[in-house]
Amino acid sequence: MARRSMPVLKHLLTSSSTPTLRRSVTYMPRPGDGAPRPVTLIPGDGIGPLVTNAVEQVMEAMHAPVYFEKYDIHGDMMRVPSEVIESIKKNKVCLKGGLATPMGGGVSSLNVQLRKELDLENTEGEYAGLEHEVVPGVVESLKVFGYKYICDYG
Repeated sequence: MARRSMPVLKHLLTSSSTPTLRRSVTYMPRPGDGAPRPVTLIPGDGIGPLVTNAVEQVMEAMHAPVYFEKYDIHGDMMRVPSEVIESIKKNKVCLKGGLATPMGGGVSSLNVQLRKELDLENTEGEYAGLEHEVVPGVVESLKVFGYKYICDYG
């Protein structure tokens, strides 16, 4: 191991103290090239609005060809409004801040609802969430495999 690392170490010690800067080229359309793309924006709760506001400012400063369809959704809501789901499906892009998750009570969080509505939730295998207590202290967990998903994957 030491023999292989010696040439690298010698190179680092003998190389110039001022690093050479390499220029990278990234394609970014110029402002006005093409129509602006819609992005669904869900600021959410907690620090979410602060973060998404900063993203909006950055996009505006760099003249990114996007515009935001903003929806005011919070974790204490019972359901994700259907117009939000439709917007995400139509735009195919969503920037979402954190949404508070309710504790206990069997209430499904908006995060889980969004993932399920958009078919992003892993609802098979050990993640199916089908558990019950057979007798006190003994929990049975069911594992689900869907034929459709196995065929699609294969």
